[in-house]
Amino acid sequence: MSKPFSATPFLTQLYKALHEEGHELFIIPYSGKSISSPWWTCYDNPNYQKGEILGKIIKKSKISMGNSSNIIPFFAKKFAKPNLEKSIKKILTSVKEIDVMLFIAVPLNQISGLASSLRKSYDVPVLFYDVDLPTSLPEYGGFSFNYYPGADLAEYDCFLITSEGSKPKLLEMGARNVETVHIGIDPTEYTPVKTSKDIDFFFYGHNGKSRIDNLTMMVTEPSKKLDYNFVVGGRDYPMDLGNSQFLGEQLEFSKWIRFSCRAKINLNIVHDLHAKVFATSTARPFELSALGCCIVSSPYNGLEKWFDTKKEILLVKSEKECIEIYKMLMDDEELRHKMGNAAQQRVKNEHTSRHRARQMIEIIKKFV
Repeated sequence: MSKPFSATPFLTQLYKALHEEGHELFIIPYSGKSISSPWWTCYDNPNYQKGEILGKIIKKSKISMGNSSNIIPFFAKKFAKPNLEKSIKKILTSVKEIDVMLFIAVPLNQISGLASSLRKSYDVPVLFYDVDLPTSLPEYGGFSFNYYPGADLAEYDCFLITSEGSKPKLLEMGARNVETVHIGIDPTEYTPVKTSKDIDFFFYGHNGKSRIDNLTMMVTEPSKKLDYNFVVGGRDYPMDLGNSQFLGEQLEFSKWIRFSCRAKINLNIVHDLHAKVFATSTARPFELSALGCCIVSSPYNGLEKWFDTKKEILLVKSEKECIEIYKMLMDDEELRHKMGNAAQQRVKNEHTSRHRARQMIEIIKKFV
């Protein structure tokens, strides 16, 4: 929860929403330190010190920790899994009224057998929430770990996912049930900042290599041909960004909100894989909409499930189309304002973290 992962804000807002919907959460971190909150009870990571030591040893010895390495799964199953199981069983024994266990983005092949053991001992359903699909699938290797190889998906009563197009693959791999709970956001965390609109186009996102074609189409080439200022930020940008200004790798959440509000037009440039696999929800369009931003998006298979792509978020498919739409929007402040307001209202009506929390609870009720 203290890690700089893209899903972190969405998950912490979901936890808060579950609390606000009347549910009590007990959280054990698998990675990093525990984070206290008025919305949940957080227990210590039982493997924190060992994880820190292991990380230093691997770094010092220059052993690969990449997502294709077998070293981490080996040590995790041998040392981390038993400690985690002990901690979970201690909570299940002391807190009598726990209705469900939910593992979120924990590498499955590092905890093989844990779900079966817990269900057998305590007769509580065990669900898994994968917020990294389709990248987490074996053929793509995951962001940090390739965590499906060697895992038994049938251990879990149900998989919750944020990518509808990935459902057939999980069923093929052995999942018994798969349900979709898309990303949602807490509008109270995205209050628009009153500031001058001194940026024409803004985009911020990490893993630039996975967006090269659309970055070229939406930023590099238009910035060379149009007399507008483009601002880009994030990690892993080896490509030519034309005449745009590059902010750097890291932008704090509050500063990101300010930059988004300063921009006349915000760009939603999605990872290629996420854009291609049907209805893979990503946080950015919901976040920018909550801020009331005018948004232009790269091709995104399934975006129409959440937004009107003619009135709320515009889609572009070519450099020529980009330039035409950019000029139209820059010449029409009222249209930009209407689009931002419409997208903002859509999020409040349908895509908040509390909407997702309610949906999640309805799914969980099927297994309790």
